[in-house]
Amino acid sequence: MDLRSLLKTAYLGLKANKLRSLLTTLGIIIGVGTVISMVSIIEGMNKYTYKVLGSIGSKTVYVQKWKWMVSFGGGRSSREWREIARRRDLTIEDAEAIAKLPSVELVSPEQPLFGNYKAEYRSKEVDIGSLSGVNDQYLALSGYELEKGRNFTDADILGRRQVVILGYYQADNLFGDEDPLGKEISINNRSFYVIGVLKKRGQLLGNNLDNVVLIPVTTAQKLFTRRGSSRSRLWQSLRIVVKLRDDVPMEKGMEEIEELLRMRRGLRFDQENDFALNTQEILLEAYKKLTKGIFLAMIGIASLALLVGGIGIMNIMLVSVTERTREIGVRMAVGAKRREILLQFIFEAVFLTSAGGLLGVMLGFMIAKLVDLLTPLPSAMPFWSVLLGLGFSGVVGLFFGIYPASKASKMDPIVALRYE
Repeated sequence: MDLRSLLKTAYLGLKANKLRSLLTTLGIIIGVGTVISMVSIIEGMNKYTYKVLGSIGSKTVYVQKWKWMVSFGGGRSSREWREIARRRDLTIEDAEAIAKLPSVELVSPEQPLFGNYKAEYRSKEVDIGSLSGVNDQYLALSGYELEKGRNFTDADILGRRQVVILGYYQADNLFGDEDPLGKEISINNRSFYVIGVLKKRGQLLGNNLDNVVLIPVTTAQKLFTRRGSSRSRLWQSLRIVVKLRDDVPMEKGMEEIEELLRMRRGLRFDQENDFALNTQEILLEAYKKLTKGIFLAMIGIASLALLVGGIGIMNIMLVSVTERTREIGVRMAVGAKRREILLQFIFEAVFLTSAGGLLGVMLGFMIAKLVDLLTPLPSAMPFWSVLLGLGFSGVVGLFFGIYPASKASKMDPIVALRYE
């Protein structure tokens, strides 16, 4: 019997028991579906995360009072945070001094404002996700671009003007189709005039990058910074965003900034820094650890599902061999070789798992798209994940189909013909 006939015989054997074949493949469907959906979500997150971080630039340094530490299951103690809070704040003058360094291309002091801030226009009110005081170089440093209007000017900064640049989400919710430029809005009962609107950026790991409001850094310090507990001072401490020149090595540029700030803050050679230089590499490392953990958990779940599915395939194939004992005996009696019987049952097992793999790919794709639509998590299904899912399902069928197929091929045709 040629290969085509063997494949046809295997297919007809499975077709005769459609429901049983479908139920048998459930483990394979779940396993492959899990792999495809999670790989699609992680791949989508990877592309978007690297795109956002890439728009900021690899030569960007964030100077602030504490070192970033993204940990899972641990962090700084209350005592450590209290010590950090007692450190001297960075100042706009520090940012101006850093801007004069030969390695530096762009600098912006950034005054984060934490609390319940709302933007109001006429009868509309929108919660502000991120309110920050910055200068005219911040847009080039942060990856944001103007869709309409203008950037801040030196006059805005020096004059502490109450002007504002709105993120896309804020502009859309406050004004809709109305042009926001020149309009007066209120932020916590203080009037501001809209001078610009940012282009849409989307979301990153659940964080709406368009729900931002920018005001001059001097205005932020004049109107909104509050003194009080050490904790409130800590979270509202100024940070400085620095972009190094492309031709300057990262280490050299960071050394220049460190030496300058140590001198300005009067630190002796034996004293530790009371400030920190952070880069996006810290965020990338934390992100990689997070996705690695998710991926390993996914592999564990998928492996378990495939193992259960494979055992199910083997059990059903053993039942099928028993039910078709007389059929096997007849085929052997009319000339079928043991090798042909072996291949027929192996093909049936591989057909079953491959069909389950295909359905799993479809299920995984639908789950990933559903997650994409209903949550901030993006998805992107790489072609290699489809090949991986189908390949694994085929290997599972081959591995767990060998024993039942071997048992069928080793039957004594005389005993098989007598089987009732």
